[in-house]
Amino acid sequence: MLSRVANSVYWMGRYIERIENYARFMSVNINLSYDLPGVITDHWKVLLEATHDRQVYDTLYGDDSEEKIIEFITFDSLNPNSIYSMLGNARENVRTVKEVVPKEFWESINKFYLGFKNYTFNSHHDTASMMEFYDGIKQQCQFLTGMLDACLTRNEAYYFFTMGKFIERADKTSRFLDIGYFNFKTVSDTRHVNSQDLLIWAAVLKSVSAFNMYRQQYKSLKQDNIIEFLVKDRYFPRAICHSIKKAEYALYRISGSRPQNGYRNRAEKSISELNHCIDFTETSEIMGTGLHSFLNDFQIKNNEVDSEIYKVYFDPGTIGWQAQG
Repeated sequence: MLSRVANSVYWMGRYIERIENYARFMSVNINLSYDLPGVITDHWKVLLEATHDRQVYDTLYGDDSEEKIIEFITFDSLNPNSIYSMLGNARENVRTVKEVVPKEFWESINKFYLGFKNYTFNSHHDTASMMEFYDGIKQQCQFLTGMLDACLTRNEAYYFFTMGKFIERADKTSRFLDIGYFNFKTVSDTRHVNSQDLLIWAAVLKSVSAFNMYRQQYKSLKQDNIIEFLVKDRYFPRAICHSIKKAEYALYRISGSRPQNGYRNRAEKSISELNHCIDFTETSEIMGTGLHSFLNDFQIKNNEVDSEIYKVYFDPGTIGWQAQG
């Protein structure tokens, strides 16, 4: 497989996962703003911080109104991280590698893009309409990833796609949790949990579709338990631990090796180190050093994994790599 094709498939996975997560950001924040009007200050600006788009937004607009931020994150063509821009990038990546994905996949993402491009969105719509809109985006993304899971041969293309999807998912789960942590601190002291706190932590879980799965394991909403579940759980598909393990497995499959046999390149080394870091860091240690500090460190290391993957597999100057088979 050419490095250009591998890069396109990898970013195809990242973009589709990122679009779904941005839709989750928006729908949960809209719902929370109506549940707790005026309680959580600057909650829309927090989204800009989470997506690292605050500087771009301030340069272009500087207007912190809810309507403008919704439009910026969702439709703005000047924002390279808007859902519209990312969907266009995902579509273009698929277009350049149509020979390695099912025909129906290209047709579906092209239809998704054209429908989104022609959609007339009004941020003044009622809550139900806005929630339905973002739920539709999530469902489209899940349909696309489900199609590849059902129809794509388990070859290098599949593992590059899977690796990109789970690296992106781990990053975004950490950002959901980080936002929830700061919102929680602004509402009340952690020692005196009230109904507002419960709504906020329930929103954190719902943002990653974890509420029901969490309640199967824990009887009540507690900060430590939520952190344990979203960071350390090996079996919940959107937990950081599970996501990194899936990404690690996919990365090693590309080289034909296994983690237990040792790494073959710096990309494998970096992702295995990150996996072990999550495995051997207890929740009590996370709370002791500070959740934000831990999550920030994780995001830096996760970005380093992405950088090493680029150097090993995508850099035009890389010599000697070719896919198995």
